[in-house]
Amino acid sequence: MKRFLGIVVAVFLVAFATSVFAFGPGGGFGPGPKGYGLGVDLSKDQQDKMWQLREKFNADTSALRYEMFQKRSELRALYADPKATEAAILAKEKEVDALRQKMHDRMVRFKLDQRKIYTPEQLKQIGDRGGPGFGVRHFGPRGGGMGPCGF
Repeated sequence: MKRFLGIVVAVFLVAFATSVFAFGPGGGFGPGPKGYGLGVDLSKDQQDKMWQLREKFNADTSALRYEMFQKRSELRALYADPKATEAAILAKEKEVDALRQKMHDRMVRFKLDQRKIYTPEQLKQIGDRGGPGFGVRHFGPRGGGMGPCGF
């Protein structure tokens, strides 16, 4: 049984490592030559600015992300507690929603700051490809988040 479990874990790790390396540089995560996976070539200066902007965003939202993590943990605990009242759960949901809205507002500001780095031609290319996402994942009820870059 232990050997079987070891084999399953090894296969999982190999599969995970393979998928991570499949993206390669600029493959959609972080600054790269293809504009955060948007298919837009960025100059070295633009890449540097994007990286600095991402680092600033991560630093500025670190405490907020941690607080959201804590509140979601508290909310899960309330849902699992048979003694928790509906009022307590609703109050905690409102706290989580308020934090989510703060994060959303900061993400919008981040996207607007990213937008300033692109040239008008690059913005047109991004629009033609259908995306104002600018490389930031959404923070819905499923979590999502920004992986190693935050949330």
